[in-house]
Amino acid sequence: MLALAGDVAGLKILDVGCGAGHYAAELPAGGAEVVGIDGSATLLSHARERLGDRAELRMHDAEKPLDFIDDASFGGVVCALMLHHIADRPRLLGDLRRVLRPGGWLLVSTTHPTADWRKFGGSYYAEDWVDLPLAGGAVGSPLPAHAAGNVPERAAGRRIHA
Repeated sequence: MLALAGDVAGLKILDVGCGAGHYAAELPAGGAEVVGIDGSATLLSHARERLGDRAELRMHDAEKPLDFIDDASFGGVVCALMLHHIADRPRLLGDLRRVLRPGGWLLVSTTHPTADWRKFGGSYYAEDWVDLPLAGGAVGSPLPAHAAGNVPERAAGRRIHA
């Protein structure tokens, strides 16, 4: 996925839902300054072990506004395998648009909805919210991630162009 970012030298990049820091660990090698946020203290501790002082890591629940980040302060945003866990996607995508500089990029990846269907059963078109048990509490996740109305470019209020 990071190959899609191209040359990151000199860019400040936000890694939303950075987890254990796998993507955040690769970006500084390309010359990027990285800020990673995640709502899990456990995952952030793994990220700190992996990254040391090569990135700024912050505990933050992505369900809440990114009001601690200035407008137009990032050249790129990585949002890997976490958007499908967010209930208010339009709000998060709007925040990401706000913190991106003009001409900045957003990389988003998500699981394929059939993975949820195969794991949980039921209809491929179900729009129910499922609480997934995780260490430290349940995390809500839509089932599946492709439900109408959750299309990222529609949620952000504009179409994304390559």
